[in-house]
Amino acid sequence: MKNFKKKALALGVVLPSLAFSAFAEQAMEEVVVTGSFIKGSPEDAALPIDVISRGDLEDFGNPSVLEMIQNLSVTSGNIGETNQFDSRGGQGNEGMTTANLRGLGSARTLVLFNGKRHVATEAYGVDISAMPSIAIGRLEILKDGAAALYGSDAIAGVMNFITRDNFEGVEFRASHQDIDGSDGDQSFGAIFGKRIDNVHFALSAEYETRAELGIKDRDWALRPFAENPQGGWSAIGNPGTFWPTTGPVFRPVGAQRGDPNCAALGGDASTAFCRFQYTYFDNLIEETETYKVFGEMNVDISDNMAFHAEALFSEVDLPSWKTSPSYPPQSLFGPDRFIAANHPGLVDMKAQNPTLFPDVLDANGAVLVPSASQGAFGFSRMLGVEGRNGEPESASRNTRQSRLAGGFKGEFGDGISYDVSVSWSKREREVTGSDMLVEAMAFAIDGLGGPNCDPATGTPGVGGCEYYNPFSNAIQVSAVNGATNPQFNPAVANSDELINWMTATPASVATNELLVFDAILSGESSWALGGGNVGWAAGFQTRDESYDLELNDVANRAVSPCAFNNPASITLGHVTTLDCGANGTGLTAFLAANDAQSTDRLIYGLFGELALPVTETIDVQLAFRYEDYGTDTGGDTFDPKIAFSWAATDTLKIRGSASSTFRGPPGSFLRGTSTSLQFLPPANAFKAVDQTGNPNLQAETAITVNFGAIFQTEAFYSSMDYWSFDFENPFQSENANQLIAAYGASGFDCADGGAGVGTAPCDELRPRFTPLGTQPSGIARTQNFITNGADLKTSGLDFVARYTFFDVAGGELVLGGEGTYTLEYDSDDFRTKDGLFLATGGDLRGQLNEPTPLQP
Repeated sequence: MKNFKKKALALGVVLPSLAFSAFAEQAMEEVVVTGSFIKGSPEDAALPIDVISRGDLEDFGNPSVLEMIQNLSVTSGNIGETNQFDSRGGQGNEGMTTANLRGLGSARTLVLFNGKRHVATEAYGVDISAMPSIAIGRLEILKDGAAALYGSDAIAGVMNFITRDNFEGVEFRASHQDIDGSDGDQSFGAIFGKRIDNVHFALSAEYETRAELGIKDRDWALRPFAENPQGGWSAIGNPGTFWPTTGPVFRPVGAQRGDPNCAALGGDASTAFCRFQYTYFDNLIEETETYKVFGEMNVDISDNMAFHAEALFSEVDLPSWKTSPSYPPQSLFGPDRFIAANHPGLVDMKAQNPTLFPDVLDANGAVLVPSASQGAFGFSRMLGVEGRNGEPESASRNTRQSRLAGGFKGEFGDGISYDVSVSWSKREREVTGSDMLVEAMAFAIDGLGGPNCDPATGTPGVGGCEYYNPFSNAIQVSAVNGATNPQFNPAVANSDELINWMTATPASVATNELLVFDAILSGESSWALGGGNVGWAAGFQTRDESYDLELNDVANRAVSPCAFNNPASITLGHVTTLDCGANGTGLTAFLAANDAQSTDRLIYGLFGELALPVTETIDVQLAFRYEDYGTDTGGDTFDPKIAFSWAATDTLKIRGSASSTFRGPPGSFLRGTSTSLQFLPPANAFKAVDQTGNPNLQAETAITVNFGAIFQTEAFYSSMDYWSFDFENPFQSENANQLIAAYGASGFDCADGGAGVGTAPCDELRPRFTPLGTQPSGIARTQNFITNGADLKTSGLDFVARYTFFDVAGGELVLGGEGTYTLEYDSDDFRTKDGLFLATGGDLRGQLNEPTPLQP
């Protein structure tokens, strides 16, 4: 099969790359193709392999790694653009780029650099943003389960980035992409290669910048609440919603009402709540600066031995990641949220809006609760439409990746080839955030806030003690619509010093590290079949994987488990105890405290492969792999594979494969806890979700099948492949909303020793929740275990067709198309790790899958 290439088409406005090459690269005569360790060529592969050559990349316009992945039809749901609301993995994904073959999850696509593994994250797989695009010589994509050869993580297939190891000369590249509303994207790259006697080396470097593009710069991205209620609208805003009451216990004496200036300042007042569109302050593209350096050296030691070494460093920096000016508190109805009747902001609101707090009358019209004595419970956040001094809140994301690899390859005297290598790679990701301190807000609502106030001795609103005002009369100008507030009163406005005092900066550093030793032998046996001699390969691999999550004191639940730590909180009636136990949400209102983690494990693997040329037209591949994770880290697994190709005619080839494949559990899936946030409709808010490791977790497995045909003439090429993946024990995290639904069905009061005590469902579910009351809206956090979850089956079709018109204006014109269509995505019923029914499964293709453990 000749000219087996994959073409891509990009839609956009990109200035042509500027390339100056002193020398061309040499074409390789014989290569080891991804999917086999036996030397051959892509044209002979029995497996569905796409090869994107250097020429293809140049025809495409020398895309960035992100553009390259986004324009592959066989990948979907790739991570590469801003999505701060994706809580998978707990560390966010801004600045990352991942490959997601067939949309099965990026962690199920094994990514190789020059045929060797690179460090993967816990939940997202390999972050491929590290590789300079100018250094890439070709990309090989195996669209088939490949655990039999490559081991864990190759369930959906393999992407192998192969560098320009034979480049000689110098090449420079510069590009600019113009984007309306931003300063665009820029890229500058260079590669230098030279051969000196028996030594060849190449060094490449790349610098990329992406300019910020706000959501507000695209009119389609921000829709009114009536058009898109899920489009970033929160019922907890500022201006907010409040209930009139007479004391710190939530017992309203009147109906809830939105702030009277809600709509005028850019909120939505169409319901009983004043809603706030927090996404107005977010970005579609974050300001990003990227540095990448890659070097490699190849030494021909002798005719039968060569040495290869490579080094990589990259840094992706998002110095000003934009987000909502503040987040909503997880707890909304405790005594710390009570606004007393003498609060200056409330007194002024009543004076400017006389009908806002009417007297409460009895049946005879007598005044029961006069307006002047009514306080309020505020359903609001610290900052809203006014922004933080008119701007979004900002934080940072910084990712550094390093890689060293080296090894020897060659042939022994008897024709047996060897490849022995060691590779080390490391990824460090620093994340900062911003959130309101619960205790600071409680003191400030009482007039005892600010850096110069001691709540135990201070007088509300006197000296250095300041009031925090949650009402709209504290807002001068709306950043959302630019409106000036006619009811703004500078005497009751919140000072910058107070807001800063009420704000904390949680921070974390997640480190993944990987050390791999590979030893591979291959050759051609004396066993001859109808099509030639049988080829073979065998190998051994060890992998040392480690993961560490470090947290600053604000974000660390072991250090700061409780929202209230100042004894003055008891005196002021905010809490009855400062001991919140092990399940506290931490100091901050929204970004719940997390648990530090440290895991390490050593994995062993053995594999074997045979290439059987049964006849001149039929080739068969057999392979197997045994991998041992250790008794306490996922057990062991044995996975075989068979593949064949049959050249039925000169123009028609039939191919197929079947294998079992697997993915071992990442270390953090087995122990420890990572905390993220998920929107819980019963609570009408985002809540802390503790994803807890499961030491009994086993590897997820799948039976993969591929069957297809290739038809090719001189001018026409087409292929069609049917593929299927049948998963058993896939890794899933119990879904918080499904748990709440099951919990409610069992009697929500069982958490407090009510009617559900002693029933099996309640006994199993009771430890999963930290309630703030006896209703689902009072949940502070939930505990979700990583499980071997609902079995899945997915299948679909890949198709490619293209026609070449020769001698068109002295060249060739190629027209064609390609795509992937998913036929099914069926899930069994969802259950807890102990088997309690949560929800019915079904065909989930085309769904957002928000109420399930699955991805869109």
